[in-house]
Amino acid sequence: MKIFKRILVVTALIVILLMAVSDTFGFVSYEDMMVFLGLRPPVFTTAELSVHFIDVGQGDSTLIISGDRTVLIDAGDSEGGQAVRSYLVSQKVDHLDYIIATHPHSDHTGGIETVLESFETGTLLIPVFSENGKSEDDLYAWHELNRTAEAAGIAMTEAVPGMALDLGISSLSVLAPSGDYDEINNYSVVTELVHGDNSFLITGDAETESEADMLKSGVLEDIDVLKAGHHGSSTSTGSEFLEIVKPEYAVISCGAGNSYNHPSASVMKRLGEYGVRVFRTDLQGSIIAESDGKTICFLTADKEQAEK
Repeated sequence: MKIFKRILVVTALIVILLMAVSDTFGFVSYEDMMVFLGLRPPVFTTAELSVHFIDVGQGDSTLIISGDRTVLIDAGDSEGGQAVRSYLVSQKVDHLDYIIATHPHSDHTGGIETVLESFETGTLLIPVFSENGKSEDDLYAWHELNRTAEAAGIAMTEAVPGMALDLGISSLSVLAPSGDYDEINNYSVVTELVHGDNSFLITGDAETESEADMLKSGVLEDIDVLKAGHHGSSTSTGSEFLEIVKPEYAVISCGAGNSYNHPSASVMKRLGEYGVRVFRTDLQGSIIAESDGKTICFLTADKEQAEK
């Protein structure tokens, strides 16, 4: 208790000293002081880069705004596409330089048709995908994606490892898929977004088999923010993978009360063991990460606030 009191006293003295310095010399603001003491996170009023994990229920959609460049990775299911369109309008997005369809599952690509109908789009990127041994359901989603692109008059471009997209102040690199898989989720296009010292790994529904291939190829590195694979399912975000990428934050996109029990308790425990702070769209609605190239801050709203 005495130690605790001493800490409080020392903290109070620092606060008083910093306030006095601020008043006298004018070079330490109150906001900077609170950030310095760890009592308030930094909030950027004009973020150079923002990554928006859009709440589309049980699905995935991520918007990257990098200066005047825009990328949309997935667009939820057909109903989620309406939510994505509304969200893009709210962010004053009037065009998309790239849309990335991570893999042909309807909870990721079903809303792309709505988006293509509503926004001028430059390039649609898709995974290198083999139809051999795939189910009719999987092939239906794949053919629907092809039909959607054809109707919009947009040629689909395969995203291959090593491909890099110049987003002006940032870059987006393709890391996967790099193999032929039985499970469609492992065909997910995995990308790494880098802005200055900050990095984001966006994994679609990539599972441990794809994670293992990325580990083997050596393309993974220490990152800041992980968009956890497959909505936090136990089939993704393995220990060996986390050991290498070492994220400080993880974002899980899933629907409230979903029937899949996403996110998995085992994944939540694993992330906790690695000291990762977790954000979830089912609990916090759409989540925004802002970066100035050195620091990342998060803006969230709980469900009740988001619906008002």
